[in-house]
Amino acid sequence: MESTENTQPLQNEENLEQKKSPKPRRGRWVLIGILIVLIGSAIGGYFGLEKAKQLRLQEQDKSVVNAATVQFELGVSELANKQYENAQKRFEYVIQIMPNFPGAQEKLTEVMLAKAQVATPTLAPTPTLTPTPDLRGEEELFEQAMVYVREENWQDAMATLDSLRELNLDYRTVDVDGLYYLALRNRGVELILNEGSLEPGIYDLSLAETFAPLDLEAKNYRMWARNYLNGASYWALDWSQVVAIFGDLYTYLPYLRDSSGMTTTERYRVGLINWGDLLNLSEEFCLASEKYEMALAVMNDQNVVPKATKAYEECHKPEEEPTKKPQQATPTPPPSVEPTIGETTPPAPTEGTEPTPAPTQGSEPPPATATPAPDL
Repeated sequence: MESTENTQPLQNEENLEQKKSPKPRRGRWVLIGILIVLIGSAIGGYFGLEKAKQLRLQEQDKSVVNAATVQFELGVSELANKQYENAQKRFEYVIQIMPNFPGAQEKLTEVMLAKAQVATPTLAPTPTLTPTPDLRGEEELFEQAMVYVREENWQDAMATLDSLRELNLDYRTVDVDGLYYLALRNRGVELILNEGSLEPGIYDLSLAETFAPLDLEAKNYRMWARNYLNGASYWALDWSQVVAIFGDLYTYLPYLRDSSGMTTTERYRVGLINWGDLLNLSEEFCLASEKYEMALAVMNDQNVVPKATKAYEECHKPEEEPTKKPQQATPTPPPSVEPTIGETTPPAPTEGTEPTPAPTQGSEPPPATATPAPDL
């Protein structure tokens, strides 16, 4: 009875421990579930934030396009109603917020020409003691500048406008500024593209920018001209820089040139050849072959073909294995004869004696001879 009473409490304690043991496991799973929920919430919040940023940027782009469209349409309407001042401000605003808006630069040019053609109203002269200045010279110069602008004779237009400003600085300043912008902008582009005068062209475009914002096309021409001059500054000093700069410019303006007459294409090609020569001298044949092939892709120059062929062969030449020296045969020592047990090696015969035959196995030894005793 006592033994059963003693075992029952032990069994009850074991049952209680078994019932309590699952609780920590259940709590661990709850913590893992909470962590998963928190991590998922964080990931979802991050992606939601990125999506919101993208939507915000899209809305900003839409708002800019909408604002530019509204201002452009208002400017067109005001231009038709001959409200040139308001139209000019609207077109300048459109170019400022969206430089590549279609038709904005053309409309701004049209406004400036229209403003220049409108005669300034003449105020009724008041009786004064000072004589009325003779404005016939200014008017003739202005009309002549207008003719040159219509004919796209930018050089003579600039010369006429300079003469007008020297004669009367205050004569129709807004209209003269508009003509200056047209003449400087177009003469700058013409100098860069047609005459290879990059520095003067850049200077004209920078001056035009002081009168009105430059359009995207003029900005690109100015940037490409600057890049050309930058690449030419590395000529014969760093061929890798020459190739990098003119290789990028080659995709946009392959025939852009400077006062030397070398086009972007020619500078890119010659740069590749000279860079390949340097790589060839340093025995980097695979890189040299690559540069020669790129130069030949621009123009098939027969003087480069032998260089390209040699560099290609050196690049793909199999590596020579080092020749192995023939191994010298090690001399084999003669086999040593060891006597077997029970055998004796006969002594070498001396001169004048007969060799004693060695006993063979199974034969009896020779009888021993008695040695006579000495006489006493």
